[in-house]
Amino acid sequence: MKVKNRIKKGTEFQKVISDGTEIRGANYKLYFLSNNYGYPRVGISVPTKIGHAVVRNKIKRQIRAIIAQELNFDLSNDLVIIVKRNYDTSKFNEMKDSLTDLLKKVGNTSEKIA
Repeated sequence: MKVKNRIKKGTEFQKVISDGTEIRGANYKLYFLSNNYGYPRVGISVPTKIGHAVVRNKIKRQIRAIIAQELNFDLSNDLVIIVKRNYDTSKFNEMKDSLTDLLKKVGNTSEKIA
């Protein structure tokens, strides 16, 4: 995922969370808000209660890999993904399916829905 497609500033996270729409899944909370950039931006938040830094970074790498495969880069939305405590790094395919389902609800996947 390119740097321009990332949300890094805390104020931008807060804007998406406060003004955006929330969708809850089994392993994630997803907030989304339309932007004027012409491309999507994604922010990933992993709480410290999930584990130490190595575990949290592994989770972020897994989510970035899922985003790179599944996100429709033609739409312009800001997405904030907050990981829940029951996230299991050893069950990558289940976590991928869970996030893909949330992205489909937003309409922000690369998959064409007929």
